[in-house]
Amino acid sequence: MQAYQNVGAKIQEDLSEAPVIIGVKQVPIDQLIPNRTYCFFSHTIKAQEANMPLLDAILEKNIRLLDYERMCDRQGQRVVAFGKYAGVAGMINILNGLGLRLLALGHHTPFMHIGPAHNYRNTEMARQSIRDTGYEISLGMMPKSIGPLTFIFTGTGNVSQGAQEIVQELPYEYVSVKALKKVAEHGATNKIYCCEVSRRDHLVRKDSGQYDAVEYEEHPERYISVFAHK
Repeated sequence: MQAYQNVGAKIQEDLSEAPVIIGVKQVPIDQLIPNRTYCFFSHTIKAQEANMPLLDAILEKNIRLLDYERMCDRQGQRVVAFGKYAGVAGMINILNGLGLRLLALGHHTPFMHIGPAHNYRNTEMARQSIRDTGYEISLGMMPKSIGPLTFIFTGTGNVSQGAQEIVQELPYEYVSVKALKKVAEHGATNKIYCCEVSRRDHLVRKDSGQYDAVEYEEHPERYISVFAHK
C-alpha cells in the first residue's frame, strides 16, 4: 500500500467516488454501485445458474462489466486467467480444511500438520509440511475408518496443474476413471489416489449419450454431466 501512496495514490475504503472498480472475485450483489464500470471474474459467461442473480443485478443497476474471462486474443484464446499458484494455494487450503473436517468428525489425521496457505512465508515451507504429512500417511497413520482418499482433478489447466503439484508431495498413485469404484472399495490407506478427469470422461449428449468435442464447444447446452452416476 505504501508504494501506491509514494506515487500519489489516494488510499481509502469508500469506493463511491470511483468510476472504475477493479477486483478479482464476484462482488456481493448488495455492494454493487449503480452506473459504474466493474472489472472482475463474474463466472456468468457459461450461464452458471448460481450467478444469474448477479448478472440480473448488473443489468438492473446499469453497470458496465468487463469480465476477464472474455478478454481474448484474435484466435479466441483467453489472455487473462488464473495462474498455477491459484491451484497451489487452493490445494494447500483444501488439505488444511480436510484435516479440520476429519477432526470434527472424530478422526485425528496427519493432515493436521498442514496450516492454511497464508500461514507460510513461501511455498517451500508449505510443501515441507505436506511432505511431513505424507511421511506419516506412508507409515499407515491414517485411520482405517476413513477409507482410501481420492482427489479428483477436472481438466489440465493452470489451476489443476498447481493443485496436482501440491498433492504430489504426498505418497500418491494416479488411477483411471474406470478404476475409481475399485479404489473406493479396496484401496490402500498408506497413500492417496488421484484421478484427472477430462470432458470426455463425464460429458454426454442428452439424446445419444455420446461425446463430440467440436460440437460441445459450439453447443454445450446439448450436453449433461453424468460423472455422479458413473
